[in-house]
Amino acid sequence: MSTRDVGEALAAIAMRPDSEWPALVAKLPDELRTQALIWLRANRERLDDDEATPALEGDRYELGVLLDVGATASVWQAHDAKLGRNVAIKVFRGERSAVIDEILAEARAAAEVTSDHVVRVLDVHGADPPYIVMELVGEWEPKRGVLAPGGSAAAIRPRSDDEAVRWVRDVARGVHDAHLRNVFHRDLKPHNVLITPFSRRARIADFGLAVSDGHETSVASGTIDGTRDRALQIAGTPGYIAPEQASGLPQTLDPHDLDERAVLVGLDVWGLGALAFDLLAGRPPWQAEADLEPWELAASATDAPELPRSLPRRLRRIVGKALAIAASDRYATAGELADDLDAYLAREPTSHDSSRAARFWLWCRRNPQLTITVGLATALAAISGGTYMQIVEVGAQRNALAVEARKEALDNAELQAHGVKVRAELAATEHELDAKNAELEQVKQTLTDADKEYEAIVAANERALADASAATRALADQLAQAHTERDTAKFGRKLYEDFWNRARLESEQADRDRDQAQRDRDGARDERDKALEERDAAVDARTQVEQERDRALADRDRAEAIRRRIEGDLAKVTAQLAALKGLPAPQAKPSATPSVQAQRVPPTAGSAAPRTPAIAPAAGSAAPPTKPAAATGSATPPTKPAAATGSAAPTPTLATGSDATPIP
Repeated sequence: MSTRDVGEALAAIAMRPDSEWPALVAKLPDELRTQALIWLRANRERLDDDEATPALEGDRYELGVLLDVGATASVWQAHDAKLGRNVAIKVFRGERSAVIDEILAEARAAAEVTSDHVVRVLDVHGADPPYIVMELVGEWEPKRGVLAPGGSAAAIRPRSDDEAVRWVRDVARGVHDAHLRNVFHRDLKPHNVLITPFSRRARIADFGLAVSDGHETSVASGTIDGTRDRALQIAGTPGYIAPEQASGLPQTLDPHDLDERAVLVGLDVWGLGALAFDLLAGRPPWQAEADLEPWELAASATDAPELPRSLPRRLRRIVGKALAIAASDRYATAGELADDLDAYLAREPTSHDSSRAARFWLWCRRNPQLTITVGLATALAAISGGTYMQIVEVGAQRNALAVEARKEALDNAELQAHGVKVRAELAATEHELDAKNAELEQVKQTLTDADKEYEAIVAANERALADASAATRALADQLAQAHTERDTAKFGRKLYEDFWNRARLESEQADRDRDQAQRDRDGARDERDKALEERDAAVDARTQVEQERDRALADRDRAEAIRRRIEGDLAKVTAQLAALKGLPAPQAKPSATPSVQAQRVPPTAGSAAPRTPAIAPAAGSAAPPTKPAAATGSATPPTKPAAATGSAAPTPTLATGSDATPIP
């Protein structure tokens, strides 16, 4: 927008009512809005006042642009010809009277303060018109290279809550510096705070109600009688006035008195809170209601004004403490308020943040990247720790499985060695059984030879056998008892086999259940299960082989015992027969094979046996005895001896060698 266009727009706005100016100025660019309002108000003052630009005494200062207009003075941008610099000059209207004293007091109060946050007073003139030369608050515009003046906080509003807090903090720093010089403002409000146009820094000006060491002046809005000897005075701006200031203060306050100094500090701390309230809420703390003026509301207030709930709680607590109704509840100094505001901006703990949780949260907000890094590091550490624990656990399980696998391997090796040993024992047992079978075959051959000899001897021994029928019956009884014992042994063996069969079935069922449970386990134990199954199979095979070996040995022992008993019985019968005949017992001819006794098998009931010729009695002997009866009562001669097997019943035979001679 060109300069001509701006001029035409301002001229059009000036023709409209004052109430429409803010809405019309809002259509202009941002950098022109504040200056446009200042020009419009200055132009209105020019129309109301017939005077032109004020004429100052001397030619040192040349007035230029009108910056602001107030009720009693106007502020101009001027050029100091002597020093070649731009300054701001506040020119008062009217004749010199009490105003001159106020000017001198303001100039004196501000000149004693040296601070980056306070507008410096450069010169004071009491001539007609009186004026004050001050530092020009402005900045050079980077694009056009011209000096752009600043504006008050009432015209230049903060862009954010943080910017408003920064302005109040800077003003609080300036007020604290003034307090150190025993200078107290007492009328803090947005109109007394100047903002630079580009850097947007706040500086305090207009110590019009300032109280300094040795000088005190004020603009009174009313006077009331106090309970003390001196009068009380109400001074300040009604919308921003402190409660005790609205109730009335003494006309004189001594900064050197601790109590009165505390009152002065409390007034400025309230003013800072009121400034923050206006910048944050967009309105003064006190506003007229019904028939009550703002200062009357302030004088009768029991609760501090409340900021909008949308503002942060920490900020509301800081401003609320500055706006406390009782001065003792406020900040002790403006520096403490500035420190809390500075801590709020830096996201550091304030005097209200005493809990560790709040301080930790503020630390996290001050260091978001570090917080995120620490959080991620903590999470990664937790994940790493969990992973490490899982790895350790898996390693422990792996080591346990390895130990178990090694143990199973040792067991398998032991089982294999035992299996080899069992197989060797089985091979030895088989070899021994083969040898026993060979011996049995040889015994069978011997028995066959004995049968042939027996057939030759039967005829000669018929009569002797008839005499020995009683002995034969006794022998038959013994044989029956032997049969009974054998049956009992078979029955016991059957019970034993049934018991072990049931035990083996239960063991196999238990093995199947165990195998089923083992199959449900994870694949890491499959090899161990296979090894266990192989071991169980080897154990079962070994058990079966041992049982078969035990049965074979038992059968062999029983057969040997029966054979020996029968041989003994046969030897006794032969001896008896020899005794009956008066002959010596025949001696078996030594041979390479063991001697065999003739056996006689008692006939079974109902069986028919062939008769054999009786043997002729010897000379001089008694008549031949009658033929002995069988165990069943039928007369049967001795039958042909059966082969010696494990299942056939043994029969009595005559002990003789292969070349034995028959008994005569």
